[in-house]
Amino acid sequence: MKSHRDNSYNEHFIKEVLSIFDFTSSILLITAGLVLWYFTPFLGSLIRTIASGVGYGSAKLFYFFVADFEFFSILGVIFLLLNGLLLFLAGLGFLYDIKWSKKIHYLSWIMVLLVFPIGTLYGVFTLWLTSKVNQ
Repeated sequence: MKSHRDNSYNEHFIKEVLSIFDFTSSILLITAGLVLWYFTPFLGSLIRTIASGVGYGSAKLFYFFVADFEFFSILGVIFLLLNGLLLFLAGLGFLYDIKWSKKIHYLSWIMVLLVFPIGTLYGVFTLWLTSKVNQ
């Protein structure tokens, strides 16, 4: 039979683990966003060079992506940086036991679920771990 003290200890441990996950993930997402931002011009010219050898009739969607590569990469950078900031705030919230941290944590990890397959697996694990807090 578990006592209230055991539950409190387990909850505190899970919150510490979640704050470490959130801090680590925020650093990774912000770094990925900055790297993508830095290499966007190079990748755009590389993709345009590759696309110049592809026939237009068979790859309309590919040409749509190539034509608007900078737009899509800026959307990706905004997504990564915003999500990294949210995860950093959620990690601080779990560390200092602030009530809104769980809501920000859920929001940011739902966004991470969209990054298939690694983000999906990592997101499902952390959302499951978050569900163990305050049961």
